[in-house]
This record gives sequence, C-alpha cells and structure tokens, in this order.
Amino acid sequence: MSYALVALSVPARQLFTYRVPAEMDGAAVPGAPVEVSFRNRRMRGVVVERAKTTELNPDKVQPLGKVLGAAVLTPHLIALTRWVAEYYLAPPGEAIAAALPGGQDGLARSRARKGAVEDHVMGMAMPERVTLTAAQRAAIDAVSGAVGKGGFQPFLLHGVTASGKTEVYLRAARAARDAGGQALVLVPEVALGSMIVAQFAKRFGGRVALLHSYLGVGERRKNWELARRGALDVVVGARSAVFAPLPNIKVIVVDEEHESAYKQSEKLRYHGRDVAVRRAQMLGVPVVLGSATPAIESLANAARGKYRRLALPDRVDKRAMPGVHIVDMRREGEGGRQLSRPLRGAITERLERGEQVLLWLNRRGHSHHVQCRGCGWAPECRQCDITLTLHMDPRELRCHYCGHHEIAYAQCPECKMPLLRLGGAGTQRAERELAQVFPKARVLRLDTDVARDDRAEPKRILEAFAAGEADILLGTQMIAKGLDFPNVTLVGVLDADVALHLPDFRAAERTWQLLVQVSGRAGRGRTAGEVLVQTCTPEHPAIAAVATGDTAQFVKDLLAERREVNYPPFTRMVALLISGPDEGEVEKASNALAERALAVADEYGVTVLGPAPQALSRLRNQHRWHLLLKGNDAAKVRAAAGAAIAWAEEPGRKLRVRVMADVDPVEVL
Repeated sequence: MSYALVALSVPARQLFTYRVPAEMDGAAVPGAPVEVSFRNRRMRGVVVERAKTTELNPDKVQPLGKVLGAAVLTPHLIALTRWVAEYYLAPPGEAIAAALPGGQDGLARSRARKGAVEDHVMGMAMPERVTLTAAQRAAIDAVSGAVGKGGFQPFLLHGVTASGKTEVYLRAARAARDAGGQALVLVPEVALGSMIVAQFAKRFGGRVALLHSYLGVGERRKNWELARRGALDVVVGARSAVFAPLPNIKVIVVDEEHESAYKQSEKLRYHGRDVAVRRAQMLGVPVVLGSATPAIESLANAARGKYRRLALPDRVDKRAMPGVHIVDMRREGEGGRQLSRPLRGAITERLERGEQVLLWLNRRGHSHHVQCRGCGWAPECRQCDITLTLHMDPRELRCHYCGHHEIAYAQCPECKMPLLRLGGAGTQRAERELAQVFPKARVLRLDTDVARDDRAEPKRILEAFAAGEADILLGTQMIAKGLDFPNVTLVGVLDADVALHLPDFRAAERTWQLLVQVSGRAGRGRTAGEVLVQTCTPEHPAIAAVATGDTAQFVKDLLAERREVNYPPFTRMVALLISGPDEGEVEKASNALAERALAVADEYGVTVLGPAPQALSRLRNQHRWHLLLKGNDAAKVRAAAGAAIAWAEEPGRKLRVRVMADVDPVEVL
C-alpha cells in the first residue's frame, strides 16, 4: 500500500494524505493533477509527494478519486512551490495554484492547452546592429560569460534611464539560447510586458510569448503549454510568470526589480523578484536584477557582496539626462487646476514643435474627495472604511478596493444642497482640463480603469502613441517605467505628493523611485528632455534628490534613517494580518495573538510591535488588524511568526478570524 500527499486549494498549511489504489499507482506521480474527496465534496489537487507509510490510521485514509492526466509540474517546480509555501508561511495548495495558469481547476483537460501549436513560420530575426557603450559591453560580457559557464550568480544591473538595460537583457537571452536553453524575463507591468516582448520577438524572430493575468485563461494556458514543451526561447511575464515551466532555463531577468508590483498583496503574499532569485539558485543559473532605482535592500546586498553590481552610468549615444525643474504649487494660487502656468507653457511649446508630452498622475478617477460644503457629508463605501472616488465616464462613485459603485449625486443626499466640493483630482479630471486648455491636442489616457474595460487596450494605446497618433499621454504608474518614446521631450508630474506622506517607512523611497522612473521617459531621442515636477513639498529629500540628481546622498541618508529605527535592510520583518467580519472578535484575536508572539519573542530573538488596526481598517466587510515581528535573523523571525500562527490554528482555539503572514512586507500600512 502506498500514499499520495496532495496539495489542495484550501487555506490550510498542510498537505493531505490519500491512499493510492493499485490501478493508479503508475499515474499518481508527483506533479499529477488528481480529484479527491475533501470534507464530503469533490476537489482537484496536485500530488506533491509519494510515501510508503503514514502516521495516520490507514483504515481512515480515503483513496484517490481520479488521476486527471499526466504531471503538470516538474520536480523542480514542485520543490520551488514547496519552498514558497514554507518561506512565506502559506498553504502549499495556494503556492501550487499560483504556479498553474488559471489555477488547478480545468488545467488538465484544457482545450487551449491541448490545442497549443508551435508557430513554425518564423519571422525575420533582426541583426544586432546596436553600438554598445563600454559599460554595456562590460555588463553583457559579465552576464553572457556567467550564462555560458553556468552556476548561480546574482547581478544587480544598476543603470540610469535610457542606458540600454534592455539590450543587456536581449544579449543575455541570446546567450541562453546559444547554450541550448531558455530565458525567463519578468516585468512589473502588463503594458511594459507587451512592449518588451515585441523587442524580443524582433530580435529572435519568434518563439517568444507572454504570460500574465490580463491574458485570457485560454491564451495563458496555451503559452504555458508551449513553454512546458520547450517550444519557446523566451517567456516574458508579470509576477506569476516566475513559475513558468520552461524546461531548461539558462538565465532569469527581473526588470525594474525595485517595483512593489512584484509583491502579491492578497492570499499568497510572495515576492516575484525574491522567488526569481531563489529559483535561479535552485537551478544554478545567473539572475539579472535591473533598475535605474534599485530597492534599498538590493543596494545593500550589492554593498555586502551578495550581488555583483554592474553599472550603466550614462545614457546611450551620449544623450543628456533631462533637466528637472520643481514647480512649487503653493505659489501657483490657481485652486483646482492640475496644470500649473509653467507646465501649460511647456506643453504649448512642445505642441507647436510637434513633439510629444507624457503627463503622470498616480491617482485614477476624477476626484478622490467629494464633500458637501453645506453639512460636511462625504460618500463612503458600504464595505470598506474609505470614501468613494468620483468617476465621470460613466458618472458614478466607486470604491477602488472592493469594486462597489453607485450613482453619483448631483446634490447632497443629506441636506439636499447642490454644493459638492471636489478634491484630490485624478486622471479623468486631468483629462478634462487638458481638453479645455488644449482643445486641438490629441490626448490618450492609460490607467487601470482603461485596462480593466479592455485587456488589449493598454497595448493599443501605447502603440498608437509610439506611432505619433497622439500628442499627450496621460496616465498612472502604468506609464512611469520602461517605456521608450523618442519623441517625448517633456514629462509633467502633476502631483508628486500623492503617496509621499503615507504612514509607511518606504513612502520616501517609493516616491523617489517613481519620480526618477517617470522623469526618465523624457529626452530618449535626439532632442533634449525636460521634466516639470509639481509639488507642495519641494524641500522633501525625495523630491530634492530628483531635482539635483544626487542619488548617492539620498540613499546614504535613507540608510542612516533605516539603521536608526531598525528597519530593512537592517532587520527582517513578518507582519501577521488578522481579519474577520466581527470587529470585536478581530480585536480580541489580535490581542491574544500578540500575547502569544510576546511569549516566544525572547526564544526567537524578535521584537513585537502592535497589535493595531490597519490603516484601512475595514475592507470588503472584513475588519483588519495587524502586528509586526522584527529581528536580525530571517529564519528566526519566520519561525516566531509560524509558532504564533500554529497556536492560533490549533483545533479548539476557535478564534473566528483568519490569520495570514506577510513575510518581508513591502508596506506596513
């Protein structure tokens, strides 16, 4: 008699044991999709391990129901997902589901997967007619040499915007192909993925595909299957593509490695960049982490010798960095306007010269703050502790967290006065102002609202702007990084303070990164670029650093602050997140969990902060508290968090809440 340990998509941090009938013995191999009975219902799962014995009562172990097909995960991917589950203190079933396109359900018998056919009509591969800078050549030689030699080697490719990092990625992928393998390239944004995959397709002539959640499930499964068969040379994708089943990866690239988008914010809270580094280590291959504004932790790893830093300090073709000018909005005196006088003048000049403009505002919708001037009423979400955002197309009030929406009122529903004040302008309001000030300008808007309405729209918008079919591109962080438009000579930051004053230790770092990235979209062609940054806090170090270009001093000061308050990279953290529908139960459970964490704190050498309500204390009708564990030893901090969670999940504890771990959190709001 033998047994199978099966991962199921349930919020339980364990594998489930089933007896393997003799007729299924040869098919129920690790990685095989199976159907089992779980709590009196049929569920699909994946065999993770086989065992000859079990500590359970054999008479009470249920048999496998069906084996649904051949293995969908290789031993390497099983090992990777098990590491992810263990490191991030997560249910193994959630890690397995993250590695499979569209989850476990339906994958084994997917028509799109079974019908996946390699395109044998290859396009014309473009020759590498790029004149490399000396720094590019040194970086390419280092990475390509590591690919050819084999072995784990982490590189931090620190290059200013327009310094040619993508060319390094392309040459690394070619080295991987020449060595008989494949390249995996991760990007933080879907829109960026479409543009990068186009560059790889031109250079390689084909055998390149995308993997990300904005693709339909069928297309994702088709591309996943082609990758599994080895029919692709390069896979480009967002966070979940880190699990792409390429059979012979020779190099992994993480573009814009600093981006918080690589961190999953719900359920399995893994970090795509860190999983990529671990996967490269398990495979014994090089990994390239590229950015103009590396994460503070990555810079610290390079300083410690953990990563090898490759510098690209100059733009290609000796192009100048754009000039950055600060516009102090406190002196503008035009309440309600998104476009300052200097910015309006600069846009006018570009339109007259036939050049293009990129405007960035990291806030979608029309107005984030709606309030009655008569009685003070403000519309609030019924499921979340947050005010609703006004949208104009269609005209409604929306919650950006749970999706709740309702009709936008023309007058206050409380006092009936038509005196609604609109504040916190978003991209829709900026778009309306552009239409009023520049009625002849062709304006395109790209934000999450546009992308959600049509998943193919971001690609179409970016292609249209690149083709010169619009004069102004207005958008959120979807347009802030990685995009290359040679005719953009002006970048306008409409509000640099959007996230600067959030109660989070990474707020300054994140603001600096975004401003540097979006500034880098200007002057990438033959004409010099200019950046206008509108702010009410021009003296803030993050904004001053962008204006002066003194990145080294900003990072030095930021590290000194982090060291003083003992935050990463000088400590490791795990946040324990407690949520439930009853506010009193959540508070009670949070206090109990904190007491348990304090009881083991000395044993593991950790500090416990909290508990306290999260900044957004109610989300989708779930009340939310958290506590933070900090320590110098990453394994001990996770062990302490795991001990607290295990105590909370003991049978009979009945805390009536859900407890989740956020290992290495990117924010502590």
